[in-house]
Amino acid sequence: MDKLKKYKTQIFNIITIFLILEFAIYPGLTTANTFANILAGIGLLLLVAWGGLALYHYVRSSDGLVDVDELKEAQKILDEQSNPKPKRKYTKKTK
Repeated sequence: MDKLKKYKTQIFNIITIFLILEFAIYPGLTTANTFANILAGIGLLLLVAWGGLALYHYVRSSDGLVDVDELKEAQKILDEQSNPKPKRKYTKKTK
């Protein structure tokens, strides 16, 4: 039961996306009405955007796939590696 509580938002999103696809988008795209096809296409694009945002928030959340602190630490390491301090060029002094 604890696992269901932990993934409640993700389960809700998946079920909702499936129901919208099954009963709104697919029938709208298969009708002979052009206006319904356009509305269903716009709805599909919005659904894809919503699913992408939900996935992004899940990945960035504290119990998601990526730990935010580790991500910041890795970004700091990458910044240091990509911008190292230039080494001083030594030249001989001529007399």
